[in-house]
Amino acid sequence: RDICHAPYVQLKEQFLAHDICVNTPDMANGDRLTLDLHMNAGTTTNELLSYALLFETPFIHPANGDVAILAQYRKLFTWDDRLVDGKRFIKLNFPNPVSVPVADGMAGRDVFCCVIAGNKTVAVPTPLELYRERVRVIRWFEKNAPADFVLYGIGWDKPSPAEGPAWKPLRKLWRSWKKRTGGFAFPSYHGMVSEKKAVLQNARFCICYENVRDLPGYITEKIFDCFFHGCVPVYWGASNVHDYIPEDCFIDRRRFSSTAAVYRHLKAMDEATFVRYQQNIIRFLQSEKMYPFSTGHFVTTVVDTGLADIDANR
Repeated sequence: RDICHAPYVQLKEQFLAHDICVNTPDMANGDRLTLDLHMNAGTTTNELLSYALLFETPFIHPANGDVAILAQYRKLFTWDDRLVDGKRFIKLNFPNPVSVPVADGMAGRDVFCCVIAGNKTVAVPTPLELYRERVRVIRWFEKNAPADFVLYGIGWDKPSPAEGPAWKPLRKLWRSWKKRTGGFAFPSYHGMVSEKKAVLQNARFCICYENVRDLPGYITEKIFDCFFHGCVPVYWGASNVHDYIPEDCFIDRRRFSSTAAVYRHLKAMDEATFVRYQQNIIRFLQSEKMYPFSTGHFVTTVVDTGLADIDANR
């Protein structure tokens, strides 16, 4: 969806330009392995050249924080500014196929505010997780401003695991109740979308929370999906997000005491202010500051690192 695999297609093409064929393990056909590249940490089969793209947090993918597992790898590409040393831990952001929108204003954007997310929770409990906060936002809108909000994503037809363990035994019961009544656990739920574009290009604002907050450098595709379609994000996530993205491109949730306060701010925004946000977003997307989050930077970083290590081992 949303050509999210495009960076990996280009990665394969760039390696192939250097006579290195990239395949998933089921397609390797017993070929000699030059380099082992994992999406998140796992079990490597190559002691010399094994890399991992540590794109998930250890709270979602625990192996990404397991020192013994990480010790298997020659190089680790990570968003985590605390780990980056430029040698073994190399800074690498989530890659994005960049698209620049137009500053079209509020006209034609019939959705006031939306959430596009999966109904999930963390694998490792932490007070920094934002799954529960996302659910609180959804519940607030459903109670206080249902006409101004829509929810999309996977799994919202049943109660959320982020609402606590008391909901766990009810999730199975809800499925059977839904079949009989047609009701949803979240009344604002409008189903899944094959492309986020279909929603975001028609939405003014999007509640855009990372899965975990206050991790330096942890900026995923969520905020960029909004940018690419001219939707102004309400963002909460990386502690140092302003080091990477200008603060005039988004609404910083940390500056508000509650969802109600955010809602009042959004409702009070006039056309001129909204267009300024869009214009700021466009300037950022066309600037050098966007490049570290682009497909081009991702491909160049991984390929250049890989080729240098391959040459050094010949």
